[in-house]
Amino acid sequence: MTIEINEEYVQNNISTREVEVLHLISLGYSNREIADTLFISRLTVETHRRNMVKKMGFKNAYQLVVWAFKERVFA
Repeated sequence: MTIEINEEYVQNNISTREVEVLHLISLGYSNREIADTLFISRLTVETHRRNMVKKMGFKNAYQLVVWAFKERVFA
């Protein structure tokens, strides 16, 4: 699966891997499904999710997904 990423957000806010995780979250994947898709552990997925929420100053992943679509993080 190829994910089109708006590079401006990768450099200024969140990493490429975090954007990949965010994209899969927005598609409704569970942490286990994301881990299997990206060949990482479930704990790593949870850490990426938690770090993104914290970095962006949100309270949960739902706000993160809304922000991503609003800001067109996915090209």
